Amino acid sequence: MSAGPPSPRPPASAVIAWRTCVAVLLFAVSAVVTQVARGLTGGFGMGPGEVATLAAASFVGILAIVPMGAMVDLPEAMWCHWIPERRWRAGRCPACGHDGRRARCPECGAEYARPAAYASDWSTLRRTAAMLGPAWVLGLIVGMAFVVRDERRFRNELDAFRSADPQLREESRPRRWPAGFASLHWDVGRGFSGPPPFSAPKEPLPFSAGANRSTNSGLSTK
Repeated sequence: MSAGPPSPRPPASAVIAWRTCVAVLLFAVSAVVTQVARGLTGGFGMGPGEVATLAAASFVGILAIVPMGAMVDLPEAMWCHWIPERRWRAGRCPACGHDGRRARCPECGAEYARPAAYASDWSTLRRTAAMLGPAWVLGLIVGMAFVVRDERRFRNELDAFRSADPQLREESRPRRWPAGFASLHWDVGRGFSGPPPFSAPKEPLPFSAGANRSTNSGLSTK
């Protein structure tokens, strides 16, 4: 039995490379959105409520690019639809590019007919979901790890400043990128906090003039 005419297929290396790039993009979006959400919602420390809030925020953020899910199938769209379409318009075999308008290609045996247009289907949705889930979870974990590291670093910086100046009453600095629009704060009355950027400022507690200083590390004393 003779084999049928070959159908256009993208190279496996192109498919793997492209979908790896898409997965990395989804992961990066999830990690960045997690940190931005922390800056917008505020807080200090990572309890169950904070984890749930960040998980919901990062999931909503990553869903914003789900309508671009068809980009997962870009190699298939190019090799199976767009390239055959261009060959057909040029009067060549859609499967192999051999010249000649005939009922069947004398080179590969493929039928000379206009290729079907690309359209996403349930398989596209399944592939997108299979990449979206792990990328979201990993991005959430990494984003929370960066948040925790930034807040722990602020604690360590504060310990060093209080050792140098026991009279220190209040300290703050911006969060690290990408949440630099928000700040981390500490004072003797309220302890550690991460106020949202649009919250009303609280009345500062009185403190000694000797605590009024600035540092090269980006922390500022009010």
